[in-house]
Amino acid sequence: IQEMKQELEDLAFAEINPDGRQSILKRLEFLSSKGEGLIDSIIIEIQQLLANKGINASVSGREKSPYSIWKKMQYKNLSMDQLSDIMAFRVIVDDVPNCYKSLGLLHQEYSAVMGRFKDYISAPKRNGYQSLHSSLIGPKKTKIEVQIRTSIMNEFALNGLSLIHISE
Repeated sequence: IQEMKQELEDLAFAEINPDGRQSILKRLEFLSSKGEGLIDSIIIEIQQLLANKGINASVSGREKSPYSIWKKMQYKNLSMDQLSDIMAFRVIVDDVPNCYKSLGLLHQEYSAVMGRFKDYISAPKRNGYQSLHSSLIGPKKTKIEVQIRTSIMNEFALNGLSLIHISE
């Protein structure tokens, strides 16, 4: 449902504010041309960093949608250059201690963006969502957002409570 929501938002954004969307697309294209394969290289670098410290992790990454970028720019009254999370990476680890260990390693290796850390593991959202979120000046001096969670937390985030197997 989240994918359909994002697609509908982006299609509506193209109709309601074509100039704003086009401006964001041009900026994303420019950033992509500067760092061809950047998302893949950041994924590899994060995986290697964690693996070298004995953490089994699955890392994925993506570029945020034009509408979600525009919405954040409007909400926070920021320019696109000021946004710290145009690229988002998800780190899936085996257990909660490795969530915090991974966060510590990422904060040791890269500069954290002040005021851009949330611990939804120790203080879950009202709907039960759990994850660690941090914005970093990451690999290649790129502003990124990282979400760190276990596979069970990820399953809940993607599919909701109804699809999680709860042992009796």
